[in-house]
Amino acid sequence: MVKTIGRDPSCDFVIFDPKNRVSRKHLEIHKKDGAFYIKDLNSLNGSYINGKKIKESSLIKINLNDKVTLSVDYPLEINSVFDNDDATRILATNKDHNATVLIDNDKAIFRDKDKTIVFDKNKTQLGDILQMDTSAFITVGRNPDNKIVINNSNISRYQCKMRLLTPVMFELEDLNSTNGSFVDNTKLEPNKRYQFDSSARVRFGNDFNLNLKSIFPNIEIIQKSVPTKPPQQPSGSNNNGPVSKSELKSFNELEEVWKEYINRQNQANNAAMGYGIGGTVLGLAAVAFTGATGGVGGLLLMGGGGILGRYLGQQKSSQIRNDLTYEDAFLEVYSCPRCKESFQKKAWITIRECFKCKCKFR
Repeated sequence: MVKTIGRDPSCDFVIFDPKNRVSRKHLEIHKKDGAFYIKDLNSLNGSYINGKKIKESSLIKINLNDKVTLSVDYPLEINSVFDNDDATRILATNKDHNATVLIDNDKAIFRDKDKTIVFDKNKTQLGDILQMDTSAFITVGRNPDNKIVINNSNISRYQCKMRLLTPVMFELEDLNSTNGSFVDNTKLEPNKRYQFDSSARVRFGNDFNLNLKSIFPNIEIIQKSVPTKPPQQPSGSNNNGPVSKSELKSFNELEEVWKEYINRQNQANNAAMGYGIGGTVLGLAAVAFTGATGGVGGLLLMGGGGILGRYLGQQKSSQIRNDLTYEDAFLEVYSCPRCKESFQKKAWITIRECFKCKCKFR
């Protein structure tokens, strides 16, 4: 049996490494008659056994107690590449497809049959996770074989394809339509996937406005509440006037944001919620293996509330950045209601004032 390890989604053991120490196709591990052999696939940063770099493209026998690293500091447990039985750390299980979701410190581990994905649940980018998602699209157009058929002369036979990623996020790709697909009055480039939050306004051609609820009945429409910047202060003055009722209310709501972040760190969420909602345990980096053919599908990120919902509600644009991480969203949401300076990872109960604008909350 041979397993390939690397960042490429086609690998058997996929590692999303924010530091890019791991190459797209980094290593092969061979298991034969109970023995293990490894072969470096001309990786950029090399593979090491007990601190010694191995020769590229050479099959080398190893023992399970050997320390194997990709680059000089990404540890790899050889046995874990082949071992799918780790019930003591299972966060949740998809019984229909025998998929498991595990937590190991800051790493999230997803296993579906012979496919394993490992990533940092705080720092992995949304774009990386979307590479793994194979959940089905809904096609939209005039032709009768579309999932959603719209009889309108301004719409092409095959206008676009769409899928719901979370209750508050969807993906859309224009299929080289004649009159174009527009989101928030911006024409989309054909044959390119875009991700938007549920506040987006979708239009086909010049005048056909799409009702997202008609496509995705379970979508939760985000109501935008983009914060305004504090008024410009006169030269020589400061911005440390008394806190308003709305600022105090916003500050008190940050307690729940902090609790959500800490719950992730402590892995204190209910297992059923972690899988069924995708909610606060895995946040932006939560995928579920639901592909009936063994593929990765059903991208589960987060419901309408929580950190992601707050983050998306505060963004002026409905288009979602592919480089977004859970930590990005947390740090932006967990900020001073007046000047928007992030409180970083300071415990909510200890915050008395903003160090930047000196607004006092307690």
